[in-house]
Amino acid sequence: MIHPGFSQSEYENRIRSLQSRLKSAGCSGAILTSEANYNYFAGYHHFAPWSTFCRPVFVIVPTEGNPVLVVHEFPLRDAERDCWFSDVRGYTDLNFAPIDQVTKILIELGISPGQIGMELGAEHRMGLTVHEFEALRNQLSPNPLVDIGKEIWDIRLIKSEAEISLLRESGRIAAQAFDYCFKNIKMGMTEIQASMLLGEKISQEGGRPGFYIVTSGKGFYDRTAGLPRDRVLQRGDMLWIDLGVVFCGYWTDHCRAAVIGQASQGQTDNWNAMIKLTRSAVRQVFPDRQPKDIVQNLEKNAADAGLHFNFSAGRVGHGIGLMSTEPPHIAEYDDTRFRSGMTFTIEPGWTDEDLGTFIAEENLVVRDYGPELLTVTPRELIEIR
Repeated sequence: MIHPGFSQSEYENRIRSLQSRLKSAGCSGAILTSEANYNYFAGYHHFAPWSTFCRPVFVIVPTEGNPVLVVHEFPLRDAERDCWFSDVRGYTDLNFAPIDQVTKILIELGISPGQIGMELGAEHRMGLTVHEFEALRNQLSPNPLVDIGKEIWDIRLIKSEAEISLLRESGRIAAQAFDYCFKNIKMGMTEIQASMLLGEKISQEGGRPGFYIVTSGKGFYDRTAGLPRDRVLQRGDMLWIDLGVVFCGYWTDHCRAAVIGQASQGQTDNWNAMIKLTRSAVRQVFPDRQPKDIVQNLEKNAADAGLHFNFSAGRVGHGIGLMSTEPPHIAEYDDTRFRSGMTFTIEPGWTDEDLGTFIAEENLVVRDYGPELLTVTPRELIEIR
């Protein structure tokens, strides 16, 4: 299942909230082209936006009334079914974005003249080439195109209960996939075969694989962003998997591990120490706290235990939702204040080239009373006999 099935009122509230922020920013309207944003504001989910760049999608948002969705004629019928509003229009050219058509719609909706908002920064990516963006900007001149990335994140950072339920379901599916993989993987099989087991169960449970990061074996435990290989699993190997699962557009991203045969004392001790540190970090999450509070607490606890983090992701967690990573960054350099309804990960850890990869990421939602875990996968280090 791709379409999330939110109520029309939820979509309307998202658009009205954006329109209010557009007015406050002095914009006459907005043009949205990034995948997550047209998912969020229009309800349309393209079948493969990451592999076909010749069919850009536009959501044109006036400050009053409903938006217009513009898509290529190939997915037009599905877009009409998915979109919560009725004005969905097609185009035919595959050589260049329909800039003339978009400009006419802007005029029709009363968006031009005046400055027009687009996703120009703040962890957004436009669905246009540089040449297409320049053509759009020139055609709209002298009306400036301005960044509304912050205004969009102000809305998207706080997840509704309907969104949280989808994040929870993607976490459930991942838990089933981890369980199936660890029960069926055997010594002599490969990392690729482990990913195949994960994918089989994810599909059975109604999800979609987002990514597989898999590593195993001495000398390879620092491959914390590595694709599965045809490496054969041997006795004593730690098999570490970071798994992304998508359900109705919403992600889980977390990691777990197993040892082929009996875990060594060093593997067990390191894993248990990392689980304890992660749990302590999760417990620090409350509204009005900041990422630096989590980081400072982790560093203190690690120092007290004589541990050193060398997991080089540049942060110890990240936002999650329609994208596998979103704001905020759980790092000293991010001054975001946590608010109820924010969803993000906590993933401190380290690697030891002889023993394993010691990271067991958790996904959570901020509540007024503290954190609610969205990951339900067991945390213990599995031994595969």
